[in-house]
Amino acid sequence: MKKVTINVPDDKYLFFLELIESLGFDQEETEIPEAHNSLVRERIKNSEEDKLLTWKEGRKQLKLK
Repeated sequence: MKKVTINVPDDKYLFFLELIESLGFDQEETEIPEAHNSLVRERIKNSEEDKLLTWKEGRKQLKLK
């Protein structure tokens, strides 16, 4: 079985849920544990702003390695 992830606009979310339920598709919601959220917030708080990269810049650096 293939797994597909999509982005749905907020104003279309309820419609989308009704649609996938009517078609018989399974839906899986993933919750991020609070411990993970806390860890990320702490890392952001302790980071040096002049060393931060945008996702686009960071992805470029990863591709170069």
